[in-house]
Amino acid sequence: MSAEARASNPYLRARYGIPEPSNNRYKKWFTPALIVLVIGGSWLAWSANHYSRPEIRSTLISFHAVDSSHMSVRYSVSFRTTGRAHLCQLIARDFSANTVGEITDHFPAGTSSKTLVSVIPTRVAAVNAAIIRCALG
Repeated sequence: MSAEARASNPYLRARYGIPEPSNNRYKKWFTPALIVLVIGGSWLAWSANHYSRPEIRSTLISFHAVDSSHMSVRYSVSFRTTGRAHLCQLIARDFSANTVGEITDHFPAGTSSKTLVSVIPTRVAAVNAAIIRCALG
């Protein structure tokens, strides 16, 4: 007997547990999928908005060694909250990646963005510089 004959015979359907054909099969997965879509989509939108706009954004533009005891650093910072003071910590490193100089630049309250050049005094010749952190001051 063919599979179609078994599926169309009500006695064989009952005997072998073949369910009746249904047009509303999507009802089993539609509601959970809709819940996951709403919760997951809203979380994804929130996280994309929250993490794409950080509280403090800093960008190292350039650095160069002025002489064997000074490193010049040009960088820009922008702050989302302008009502509080901020600070940025800059370091200079030698060829072996040892920290040879460090300064902290302070930004008063009311500063929203700024591009500036800072000179880091070093104890030996430096080859690179970095912004370690910018935080509320």
